[in-house]
Amino acid sequence: MTGCEHCGTEFSPGVEGERYCCKGCEYVADLISEQGFEQFYDLKQGVAVAPVRSRPFEEHDLTWLGGKVEEAESKALGRGDAARLDLRLEGISCVGCVWLVEKLFARHAGSIRAAANPSNGRLHLEWLPEKCALEAFLRELGQFGYVAAPAGSAGGDHERLRLAARLGLCGAFALNSMAFSLPIYLGMPADFEFAALFRLVAFLSATLSMLVGGGYFMDRAWRAVRVGSLHIDLPIALGLVAAYAGSISGWVLSSERLMYFDFVSIFVFLMLGGRYLQTAAVDRNRRRLVRQQPVPEAVPCADDEGKTVGREEIVAGLRFLLAPGQAMPVSGILSAGEADFSLEWIHGEADPVRFSAGARLPGGAILLSRTPAVVEAGEKWEDALLAKLTAGSDGDRGSPGLDRLLRVYLSLVLVLGVSAFGIWGYQGDLLTGVQAMISVFVVSCPCALGVAIPLADDMAATALERLGVFVRTATLWPRLRRVRKVVFDKTGTLTLERPVLENPAEVSGLDDASALALARMTRGSLHPAARCLLEALGSRGQKLLALQGDGETREFPGLGVWLVAGGGEKWSLGKVGWTGAEGENFPAESSGSELRENGELRASFQFRESLRPGAAATLRSLERSGLVLHILSGDHPEKVRLMAEALEIPENQAIGGLSPEQKALRVKALDRQDTLYLGDGANDSLAFDAALVTGTPVVDRSLLESKADFFTLGAGLEFLPNLLGAAAGRAAAVRAAFGFALVYNLTTVAFSMAGKMSPLLAAILMPLSSIVSILIVVSLSKWKFPNNG
Repeated sequence: MTGCEHCGTEFSPGVEGERYCCKGCEYVADLISEQGFEQFYDLKQGVAVAPVRSRPFEEHDLTWLGGKVEEAESKALGRGDAARLDLRLEGISCVGCVWLVEKLFARHAGSIRAAANPSNGRLHLEWLPEKCALEAFLRELGQFGYVAAPAGSAGGDHERLRLAARLGLCGAFALNSMAFSLPIYLGMPADFEFAALFRLVAFLSATLSMLVGGGYFMDRAWRAVRVGSLHIDLPIALGLVAAYAGSISGWVLSSERLMYFDFVSIFVFLMLGGRYLQTAAVDRNRRRLVRQQPVPEAVPCADDEGKTVGREEIVAGLRFLLAPGQAMPVSGILSAGEADFSLEWIHGEADPVRFSAGARLPGGAILLSRTPAVVEAGEKWEDALLAKLTAGSDGDRGSPGLDRLLRVYLSLVLVLGVSAFGIWGYQGDLLTGVQAMISVFVVSCPCALGVAIPLADDMAATALERLGVFVRTATLWPRLRRVRKVVFDKTGTLTLERPVLENPAEVSGLDDASALALARMTRGSLHPAARCLLEALGSRGQKLLALQGDGETREFPGLGVWLVAGGGEKWSLGKVGWTGAEGENFPAESSGSELRENGELRASFQFRESLRPGAAATLRSLERSGLVLHILSGDHPEKVRLMAEALEIPENQAIGGLSPEQKALRVKALDRQDTLYLGDGANDSLAFDAALVTGTPVVDRSLLESKADFFTLGAGLEFLPNLLGAAAGRAAAVRAAFGFALVYNLTTVAFSMAGKMSPLLAAILMPLSSIVSILIVVSLSKWKFPNNG
């Protein structure tokens, strides 16, 4: 394992001396060096950021930008001020990124200020109206691996911001409560002139803490109980209600032993802090991706120019335009011409398929041609397979066993609290009985775990980010500990998303004219072989395009693409034997692609499907850990058999030719709440719903990153043992914190039942126990991943 010199992500080099994890990182590193931005790496300070992957080589959709800029500049001219625009930005993750984005914007005429925020993935721009070419700037950002998108709705961002606001207010309330309770603990007499005022301030602080912060936990606990579930927020809510109600009773009865106002405020603040830490880490990874997925939300009508129809309104017989890169939302018929489609989402086979007018297109077929296709819908959206595949929540799946543990825990707390009241009441001391019961409810709150578990989650997630793995659900970790079976899709999961160029020397050996022609014919193409060639050209291709621009191209579906250069030269890139003429014959068994100038061969390119780096070694490591491995694929059974043979997976554990429904049934049959499913396409969506843990290695053309528990931006599979190792390390840290919490609770509950627990002691022990738990987690969270040496 080695670290990528640009992003820091650890990867297994394919060849000796390889310095970058992907072509994208290599290209951006070259740009940074050439343009004098090396300070980026000084500011990054060794922090691992997300791999760049293919972002610099893709054509990013900026059709939405014109309307946003026009609106912003119109408002600015009305105010006589600078124009302002907020955007989402994929790829930004450190202070080095912030500095680089600001430097790039400052180079553009009319720019005023760029403020990028890695924590929420937002970019704020200010510029002189009608003086700044914003589209040019965003395309330049794309060259450096940053993809801009409309700000849209913040979704989970709202939850994080609400928590941040609650946390800030409750911090102030806690300080007030402590400040005005301390004189009482230090012996301030009850008849002191300001004693009543101090108590009133403590009461108001605790009340505001309950309203602002406590309500968050009580609302979540109540909603969980209403649906017949239990949540960690329930014991938190129970302790808060008991402490607050007891404090009011103590205030009314003038009994200091029952007043926990400062405890309420401090406890709310600490619990909100832990919850914010947990939520912020998850939301950060959910916001990391901004590109729209291939299934369109709406489609333009082919017979009514200017009219668009939402996909829920699609009915049989509607003719609409399908844009390049979009997936057929419903099955239908190609109305005219010819076009290449990818059917990988349907059956897992990656090779493009040519369709002619009148051919039936399955739902999920992705248009690879450069021009829109006119298609006729064959069904309603609600009846379409994709409607079923895209259904499903983006919510957390919950943690197995948590309900049972909470039931036992809450039952014990209630029994002990009521028992303490009964014992003291039987002895005729009802006031001490009430104090003992309230104290049991208060001190048994999972304060230490409420801080320690989110901290352990955040540290584990941060460690995995160095490997290019990003956690999306808070309850992933305990579920990972139950995994005993790992199920892989084949194409795009065990293999790379795109074919690998077998003879890269053919690309590096091209003269400038040939390299320029190849760059022009592959730029903007969605064909997997063309994208592979454009990446192989790397910096050279991008520089030639920047200097020379595009040329006139024409696409021949199923054959290739044709180009007329400035000097009249005719170039073609396509099937072996094809010279650029429409309808020309070539050997049916031919493979690879050829670059020709005026019919003369200039280069021949061979491609192959390739396993992800380190796939075989990773699978052996998983087997040594006692995991059972399976392959479930829509690809041809013979291809799956050969793959299983190469990876030494038993034939009866590798099944091909499966539909999405069949995949889901297979996973259900395998799963005993112990299955991890790794897939990349729409045909894996139903299987995702059936598995305990889910992940995807593909995020630029998938439906699954919004359903997955985690996604990865690296090229290899080494992250899997490391992911499981992180879960084990996190579990060890949590067990240690839990052990401490158990001893702490047993001790404090015993003190409480004996009537010895005072509000002052509770207020001291509660934050102290949280600090000890934090130290335990930090000391045990120095994980060594299996594949990191």
